[in-house]
Amino acid sequence: MILHRYVILEYLKHFAMLIGGLLVVYFSTRLASYLGQAADGKMAPEHIAILLALRLAVSMRDLIPMSLYIGIFAAIVRFQRDSELTAFRAAGAGHQLFLVAAFKVALVSTALVGTITLYIEPRAEKIVEDIKNQTKNEATIAGVKAGRFKEIGGGKRIFYAEKISQDELLLENAFVQIRDGADVGLLRSDEAYVETDDKTKDRFAVFLDGTSYAGRPGALDYVVTQFSKYALKIESHAAADLSNEVNYMATTDLLKYEADGFRTELQWRLARPMAAFLLPFLAVLIGLVSSGEHWYIGLLTAVSGYFAYSNLLGVAHAMMRKGALSPSLGLWAVQLSLLAVIVTLYWLQRNPRRRRAATPGK
Repeated sequence: MILHRYVILEYLKHFAMLIGGLLVVYFSTRLASYLGQAADGKMAPEHIAILLALRLAVSMRDLIPMSLYIGIFAAIVRFQRDSELTAFRAAGAGHQLFLVAAFKVALVSTALVGTITLYIEPRAEKIVEDIKNQTKNEATIAGVKAGRFKEIGGGKRIFYAEKISQDELLLENAFVQIRDGADVGLLRSDEAYVETDDKTKDRFAVFLDGTSYAGRPGALDYVVTQFSKYALKIESHAAADLSNEVNYMATTDLLKYEADGFRTELQWRLARPMAAFLLPFLAVLIGLVSSGEHWYIGLLTAVSGYFAYSNLLGVAHAMMRKGALSPSLGLWAVQLSLLAVIVTLYWLQRNPRRRRAATPGK
């Protein structure tokens, strides 16, 4: 029992170090991307925190299996390097000790990843999509900075504001150029702000106490209009209805349908928990045959095996979505192949004499 607890703690220690490092990299990369989008006016700054939290939660579906897989391999290699593996075997502890410990850790990781992929991810993805639809509108004016030109709508509109109020709700001494084919319009006002229509939820840039100019460059028939209030609709679309999109559907709803698209999505959600369960056993078996002095060969094998498995899942999923692969076979073939590799490696390691028996002169 003490040895089991010790091995599990080693697994978890290496897992924690790996997933901690990966989370830092993922967080910093995502944060830099979101800050860049906010600076460009493509995202409202107030949504960055919630988007980061949701993305981090969903990313755990991939980070947990990968970190646990490499972490267990690293723990086994450390046992070999420090001669602890020899001590374990001298005490009568063999493959069973490491595989049972991996089984216990795998059960917990499978439950966590299953909770994420089957319940949290669909809800999180829908929230993220709703926020994206909302933030596209909110960010349009939020991206305008004092003293800088800001292109919106692919260059069809260019905003400029000399100053921005302290609460960042008003643009002072603002103007916008509007290009529609060969025609060019210009609005200038002392103040401008963003307003949302209560019924349609469309958003408008509202200019106060200003002047509009409309016409074609080079022509003399410009129309000049003085206005006290002018609402310019910001280009946007109503949020798409995601209720029937399979990747946003609750897992319980997927179980109600037999069509290929629903079965494909269900298998894809189950693939990550199955990976979290199977990969720890593969890590143990690869680690046990790795030489302490040449551990990098085992690491290369382990990493190659992980990416081969992950890529096969991705290819099979893509083929299922295109109808080139039946869901009856689908991802199950990849999972069964991994299971077959694990069983074969275990049999070869537990029965080395049978391999030598077929060699002449032995």
